[in-house]
Amino acid sequence: MKPIFLELRHLKTLIALKESGSVSLAAKRLFLTQSALSHQIKLLEEQYDLVLFERKTQPIRFSVAGERLIQLGYEILPKVIEAELDLARIKQGEVGELRIAVECHTCFDWLMPAMDRFRQGWGLVELDIVSGFHTDTVGLLLTHRADWAVVAEMEETAGIAYQPLFSYEMVAICSRDHPLAHKEIWEAEDFCNETLIHYPVPDDMLDLLRKVLLPAGINPPRRTSELTIAIIQLVASKRGVAALPYWAVKPYLERGYIVARKITQTGLYSNLYGAMREADLTTAYLTDFHNTVKAESFATLPDLLVLE
Repeated sequence: MKPIFLELRHLKTLIALKESGSVSLAAKRLFLTQSALSHQIKLLEEQYDLVLFERKTQPIRFSVAGERLIQLGYEILPKVIEAELDLARIKQGEVGELRIAVECHTCFDWLMPAMDRFRQGWGLVELDIVSGFHTDTVGLLLTHRADWAVVAEMEETAGIAYQPLFSYEMVAICSRDHPLAHKEIWEAEDFCNETLIHYPVPDDMLDLLRKVLLPAGINPPRRTSELTIAIIQLVASKRGVAALPYWAVKPYLERGYIVARKITQTGLYSNLYGAMREADLTTAYLTDFHNTVKAESFATLPDLLVLE
């Protein structure tokens, strides 16, 4: 029998396949080409002389052997990460402060679980969210009022570093009996005679307006609300339409409160990045927080895309 060398990267690959459901999405998540990922799996299968998953199934269907290795990955990888964090703590110490600033109203849906997970490994790091909604989170970093921020655009700024989080689709939502509910794809002109319900933020922070409507010369009537659930309720009550992240509206779609439709033929996608001061890039708990947010988001939110 050939010697078998099972590596951590193999387990990470199998878990990425399990959580993403496809070879192409797993490859993007791991920053590999699709052929490189397939080759890695093929070599592993040859070593064990076992098939790990069925090809051409959506989502991927794993064999008993594949599921066993995935189970091993979920058992081992957290311990490896914990050991690496211990080394970082030994090198840099465990005490610190991490103040978080956000510029999106829906960030808390995925940020809070990541914060809970982070606290388990960094109990002595004081974790806090800078109160209020902020349109200049980078300014908070520069003035040392925040240490890590969620931003939608990378604006080159001296002393600030950006790291990708993820990309996600924005969908149009309307009531189930709205005249546009039967239309699968909405174009800019479909919003002409509709009241657009959105968060009370500047137009340049609303991707629907900035990327789709205003370039087409369309500026519909508006209504604003601070809360996602309030926007959903207004839409369900036929008070207007809205554009929200798919992962934010998915629970309400499953309950049949509203319907969601694609915006333009190519879809409307938004990006999110983590920003921090360049001087803090070597701070272990800041790096781990960013990685935790990213990993937790891909593990729990539907249909995210890897942002390079």
